[in-house]
Amino acid sequence: MGLFEQLGLDPYKLAIQSFNFLVLLYLLNRLAYKPVLRMFDERASRIKSDLDDAKRMREEGERDRQTYRDQLNRARDEARAVLDEAANVASRIREQAMFDAEATALAIIARARQDIARERDAALKELRGEVATIAIMAATRVVKRSLNTEDARRLIDEALAETELAAKAD
Repeated sequence: MGLFEQLGLDPYKLAIQSFNFLVLLYLLNRLAYKPVLRMFDERASRIKSDLDDAKRMREEGERDRQTYRDQLNRARDEARAVLDEAANVASRIREQAMFDAEATALAIIARARQDIARERDAALKELRGEVATIAIMAATRVVKRSLNTEDARRLIDEALAETELAAKAD
């Protein structure tokens, strides 16, 4: 016991303090340490659960974002297809309009040519009739009197002038 005395320790007090320390450790372990550990475990499990929920929500958000992007791309593709179809329809309508306009123009030209030909034929017929009339008038005048070349030319010129005046009057 000399060592305890040299250190100034009472072995009886040391034993009681050691016993008190062990009881304190037991009580702390039973009343504080295990509940604190349980609380830490519960908190850790809540944090893990929250992290898992956050991860799941992030994954759902990514899936939703990808779904949105896919839908947006499909909508763009559909819009592009609609615009392309509209452009094709407009092109076909334009081509049909040009074809119709060309057909109408050709029909108008054909009618105009027919009208011109009809009017030319009528003018030629009228001219033939007038020439025949002039020839008959000239022949009648020639027969009524005998003419020399100068008189015949003068009568033809007069008949032509009368015909021109009659044509202008009509």
